[in-house]
Amino acid sequence: MKPGDLVRNKSSESGILGLFIGMRTFVNKHPIQDHRVDYVCAEVMWADNPFGNVISTIQTNLLEVISESR
Repeated sequence: MKPGDLVRNKSSESGILGLFIGMRTFVNKHPIQDHRVDYVCAEVMWADNPFGNVISTIQTNLLEVISESR
């Protein structure tokens, strides 16, 4: 996926569509062990989000590319 791709949420019953913005990394330090625990997910601007959020994060494996940007 690359920024600007039209994507579909595979886990949505309505098949909600959105524009892929990019990847986001959340960095956390493990509370007991002395190492980083990073979580990487996709940021998407949804066309019609029923929850009211315009841009949100989602697991990358839950997205399907419908149309690639040029």
